[in-house]
Amino acid sequence: MNTEITHEETPAAEAPVHQKSARHRRKRNSEVAVLQAQLKHTYYPHVRDQTLLDHLNKLLDDFEDYEDIAEKLGLSRVGRLNEGRAVVVVGESGTGKTRSLERAFADLGMTDRNDKTFVLSVWAPSPCNLKQLGVEILETMGYKLQRDLRENVVWRLVREQLALRKIRFLHIDELQHLTQLNNPAEALKVSDTLKGLMQNADWPVWLILSGMPKLAHFIESDFQLRRRSTFVRLDLLTACKADLKEIRNVLHNCSRKAKLSLDDLPLREIASRLLHGTEGRLGYLIEVVQEALSLTLQEGRKNPLLGDFERAYEVKTGCHPKQNVFADSIEWQAVDVRNTLFPENKIDEEPKPKKRRRKVARGA
Repeated sequence: MNTEITHEETPAAEAPVHQKSARHRRKRNSEVAVLQAQLKHTYYPHVRDQTLLDHLNKLLDDFEDYEDIAEKLGLSRVGRLNEGRAVVVVGESGTGKTRSLERAFADLGMTDRNDKTFVLSVWAPSPCNLKQLGVEILETMGYKLQRDLRENVVWRLVREQLALRKIRFLHIDELQHLTQLNNPAEALKVSDTLKGLMQNADWPVWLILSGMPKLAHFIESDFQLRRRSTFVRLDLLTACKADLKEIRNVLHNCSRKAKLSLDDLPLREIASRLLHGTEGRLGYLIEVVQEALSLTLQEGRKNPLLGDFERAYEVKTGCHPKQNVFADSIEWQAVDVRNTLFPENKIDEEPKPKKRRRKVARGA
C-alpha cells in the first residue's frame, strides 16, 4: 500500500500567530486616518492660555530690559536688573501644563534655536536628585559627561554650557520630582541652585518652572525665590457656567477638526459627564473627547453617539461597566471615578503587628 503523501494532500501548515493577526487586522480608510491624526495632534485653546502668554511676555520684557540697560550702562551698574526672573506654572496632573507651554513657546517664537529667546526645555526624571537634574540639562544641550562628577561640578558645567551655547531661557518640567524637596535642608540647596542661575553676573538665566502644586509650596517657602517669580495656576474645571461652556467649546472644536456633526448629542449633559469623569482635568478631558470622536470616524459615521463616549471612557480608564460615567443605566453623578476598575473589591488593611510585652524581672 502506497503511503506516500503528495504535496496536494499535505495539510496546510498552521500560520504563525503574528501572521494571523496581520491577516485579520482592520484596514483604515486613508481619509479617516488623516482626520484621526489631525484630531489627536491639534492644540485646542483655552481662555487661560492668554494668562500664560501674558506672564511669558512679561518675562521676555524683563529680558529685553536687561539687555538694553546692560548694553547702555554695563553689567556692573545695573544692580537688580542683572538678574533673571521666573514664571512658575502649577496645576494638577492632566490639566494640560506641558501642552499649554509648548503652544505658548511656539506662539512666542521661543522654539527657534537661532533666536535669542530660544528656550531649552528639559523634563525632570522621576524620581531624581539635583545632580541628576543637572546631568539631564547637560545631556539635553548635547553635552555628554565622560565620567561621574560631583554635584557642584555638574552645576558649574550647566552654567558654563548655557553661556557657551547662548541659552538665556530654561524650562524645567515636573520639577516636583526632585526628592530633595522633601527635606528642608536639601530643598534649600535646590532653591540656591535656581537662584544661582538667575543671579549669575556673567550669564543670568530666565526660568520657566512647571509642575504639580507641591512645586508652588517649594517656591513660596523661599522668599528670595518667590520675589523673582510670577505664578500661573491651571485650576481644575468646575461645574460653573463658564467652565461648562468651555467644555462645550472643546466638543465643537474637536468635531470641526474631525468634520463631524454634534446635532444628535445632548451637549450640556455630555459636558457634565465629561467634567465628572475627568475630575475637571482639561488635558485629560480633551483626550477622552478625541478618543470618542476617533471611534466615530473609525466606524464611518458622521454623528457621534453617547455610546462612543462610553467606549472611549472605558478605553481610557478600564472602568467596570457599572462605573462608566457615560453609561445610560447608572447614576453617573454617584460614580467614584478614582475607584472604577474593581469597585467591588475593597483592599483590606494589613493587620498591625502586635506589640511585644516587655518582661519585667521579678524584684526589679
